[in-house]
Amino acid sequence: MVLVAGLGITGQSVLRFLQAQQESCFAFDTRSDFDCNALQSQFPQVSFATGEIPKPWLKQITTLVLSPGIDQREAWVQDLHKQGVEVIGDIELFARAVGVPVVAITGSNGKSTVTTLIGEALKTAGYEVAIAGNIGLPALDALLDEKEYEVFVLELSSFQLETTYSLHSISATVLNISEDHMDRYDDLAAYTQAKCKVFDDTELAVLPTDLSIPGIVANRQIHFGIEPPQSESDYGLMEREGQVYLAKGSDPLVNCGQMMLQGAHHQLNALAMMALCEPFEISKQVFSQVLTNFAGLPHRTQLVTEVNGVQWINDSKGTNVGATLTALQTFGPQIDGKVVLLAGGVSKDADFSPLLPSVQAFCSATILFGRDRDMLAKALGDSTRVCLVETLAEAVALAASMVNRGDSVLFSPACASFDQFKNYEERGEVFKEIVQQQFAPVSHSTAAQ
Repeated sequence: MVLVAGLGITGQSVLRFLQAQQESCFAFDTRSDFDCNALQSQFPQVSFATGEIPKPWLKQITTLVLSPGIDQREAWVQDLHKQGVEVIGDIELFARAVGVPVVAITGSNGKSTVTTLIGEALKTAGYEVAIAGNIGLPALDALLDEKEYEVFVLELSSFQLETTYSLHSISATVLNISEDHMDRYDDLAAYTQAKCKVFDDTELAVLPTDLSIPGIVANRQIHFGIEPPQSESDYGLMEREGQVYLAKGSDPLVNCGQMMLQGAHHQLNALAMMALCEPFEISKQVFSQVLTNFAGLPHRTQLVTEVNGVQWINDSKGTNVGATLTALQTFGPQIDGKVVLLAGGVSKDADFSPLLPSVQAFCSATILFGRDRDMLAKALGDSTRVCLVETLAEAVALAASMVNRGDSVLFSPACASFDQFKNYEERGEVFKEIVQQQFAPVSHSTAAQ
């Protein structure tokens, strides 16, 4: 008997998949107050439980399909494992059923952007593509779709990869590694090891030039980075006749000046996308078309508004130190004034000290809110003016009183959102609403002129 543990978005997709397979299962959520009524009516053949697993179930369970939000180190999970119960996740179920090529993308930052870019490039080239995984659409739901997909492009988190053992991919990457989820992993090495499971069975391993990962077994390895390509098989930047190009070896592919999104991290994302698409027939023209039109994803260094010469930037997807550092290093050198950084939330036991040099170089002030604001304040020390508030609304109001023409307000929390918000998307939407409300009278009077 299969036990589906965790009944959020992923767990519900597992129930749909098992129902389609006519597989019997139990369904369990660790939250005692979780309301199963709607799911019970949707899956009448399934037995549901919350809080604790019913004792009569224990001897019947042969496979545990674990939500990525549940830590394998939980005592009850370990007990089942010791009893010989197989512990897998939704991506493992997907891997056992999929019959077409899979492109697999993981990393600390940039996963969603690169996943989306690959999907756009393949679609533009004429492939029927499913974009799924950690990006929003559960992989198993995509598998149940009536469309006959030719390629699956999966964004994968370290949590999903922990319980994945037989995923075969035509190309795979770890885009980057920066400290994240240290409340879930013993150290950075354990986090990196979880990410690198994406390479366990891949035909083409795509690696950043600045990330050393020993022991990767793949038919081929290629590298990407913002320096010139080190070999004819690698991807990087090259200069030709005063223009900078995304290139493979000595072959220029896309003029960087034609990309809608400018900056080194956007170039890295584009290079990774092209490298991961190498097993497919994708022309330079397709890459150029996609990168010329791609305006980025919501909540990722997204311009909300510009008022009185001040840009307000929504980077709610900046849920770890690496993402916020990239945002600071992107916007800091570009603006005439200074950055006011809004950060805070749930720290995930991260080390915030890598932010110090960029905060000191680019920020006139840092406004910290949320549960772990004191931890951030301690880490930042006297690197810049640090202000503590309770809520995001207070942070926005304070920032509005501080900025001058030429400045940017960068909302890049470097933390998870679940102390005050459901997820980073809700947090980003709230930020946009607050900013728009803050300047609604200004916008109205300007329009009237």
